[in-house]
Amino acid sequence: MEESKNNIFKPKTFSASVKNTGLNDFIFFIDLKDDSCSVSEDCAKFIKIPSATFSNACQTLISIVHEDDKKLFQDYFSQGGEENAADFVIECRMLSPSGNYIPVALRGKRIPLPNGQAILTGSIVLKSSRRDDITGLPIEAQMISDYNEARSRQGSVSGFILAVRIEGLEHINANFGLEVGDNIFSIVAKACLAAQSEQTKAYRISGNKIALLNVGGGTATDAQNLYQNLKRRISDIEFDLDYSVVFTISAGIVAFINDLSELKDLIKKADFSLSMGKKSGKNNLYFFNNSEYSKHINRLDMHEKLRESVKDNFKGFEIYYQPVIDATQFDEKNGEQKVHVIGAEALLRWGPPNSEKISADQVIPVLEETGLMAPVGRWVLMKAFNQCHIWNQYDKNFHMSVNLSYVQIERSDILFDVECALEKTKVNPENITLEITESGYIDHDKLQRLFDELHKLRINIDIDDFGTGYSNLRYIQNLHANTLKLDYTFVHKAVMGKDGDSERRVIEHIINMAHDLGMKVCLEGIESESDVEILSKLKPDKFQGFFFGKPVSSYAFLDRNKQYFRDNAPQKSDELEEIS
Repeated sequence: MEESKNNIFKPKTFSASVKNTGLNDFIFFIDLKDDSCSVSEDCAKFIKIPSATFSNACQTLISIVHEDDKKLFQDYFSQGGEENAADFVIECRMLSPSGNYIPVALRGKRIPLPNGQAILTGSIVLKSSRRDDITGLPIEAQMISDYNEARSRQGSVSGFILAVRIEGLEHINANFGLEVGDNIFSIVAKACLAAQSEQTKAYRISGNKIALLNVGGGTATDAQNLYQNLKRRISDIEFDLDYSVVFTISAGIVAFINDLSELKDLIKKADFSLSMGKKSGKNNLYFFNNSEYSKHINRLDMHEKLRESVKDNFKGFEIYYQPVIDATQFDEKNGEQKVHVIGAEALLRWGPPNSEKISADQVIPVLEETGLMAPVGRWVLMKAFNQCHIWNQYDKNFHMSVNLSYVQIERSDILFDVECALEKTKVNPENITLEITESGYIDHDKLQRLFDELHKLRINIDIDDFGTGYSNLRYIQNLHANTLKLDYTFVHKAVMGKDGDSERRVIEHIINMAHDLGMKVCLEGIESESDVEILSKLKPDKFQGFFFGKPVSSYAFLDRNKQYFRDNAPQKSDELEEIS
């Protein structure tokens, strides 16, 4: 709090030089064009690099970074290679020739060359001491040592970890320079030191974070009070700086009682709490929740398994098909209704070998997070288009609907993917429907251009889950949508006896307006014969729901619905050659 506004923009004086602290400092140069690296000669004695000069620099360096630090390293390193990139600093652990991981700090900058190329240059500092040279705090290795000593002495430990992160530090580094960012970090570290007690110690840990460790029986309430104390100190600091540099701190708490865990596992839980706090907004505190953490771990496990499946030629992925019914024609035969199957919706399923398949609503969000949605989306287009082509040999008018993720639209060349699938499968494009869910994430002008190009290919467009998103009928008309698919929640409310009267009136108005605008309407979620009887009076065009069939494999779909194909329908859906 003694720091003044004037001091914050001065070069830091609290960090001793490499020479005086005994740290090993090695210069590096990376040629961004040919991805080669040159390092000071003796560096290979401490870090497991092939030699002082080596090629495939990026992957080589990533391969020796500790698994927990890889993402941080990749993010900062890739940013450093971008044009007009700010100076960068990375703290991580790297593999030594002896097989141990040692803490290092990489500081670097991008230097443009006259030929239009650029190099990255800077220093690799081996942090041989157990104190951080920027903040003066003991580092994570010392934290582990202190924790293990307490656990060994007490048999088990009770207390908490309060993980603190400065929000906006990257922005400060980019706008004011690394030295100002380091000064801010040092000031926050001093606030943590001032707030610590005999039982609670502050440490600098990886990823620009500070952890306050209590192994003396502290509670979650104690940690919460400590966080509030820190926030007051940060407010005082910003006031002293005349708000010339504004930043906040987020924090995550994990408390433990009579615990025998390794500290690395507790730090992971604290990091998870910290990330959850950030998701709910900056300047927040989040208490560790074991149920949410279990979901997080399971999600990470699914991340890895999905990557393996994609690499293994999409092993474990499968397309299930649910029938789409013509709601305008119900033949009466022997007193029974005979439905007309006019198409199917292709639905993604995934599961490891010998396990139950997981539905798309669980898998797709993970695919979108991991960047796997684009390759999986291309695979789905190819498989579904090909299946439609096969079934068109026996019913030339059979339609196939395929869902598009907004991530596919935003982050891949979806038009090119569709054109490739059409060309390779030779399916009639008029028998293909692409379904898109209303979303505020998609730029409407971009969507308009995409729809225009798809219509030129003679492909149909359906708006899925209509009424739950952001658009209206006029907007849908401008996109030239062919069909509005009303969300199943509408349908469920509409068939609830008298309570469904208002919902049925809403649906009837939507259907009438859609018909006036030249569009059709599909009602989803049909589950019973009474649903059909009630909703048929509203004159929709299509039905879909469990009453007509749940999503099943291509074999099961054909077996269940072959009476709706021509009499010579194949016994297996892959009787014609499939395209992989």
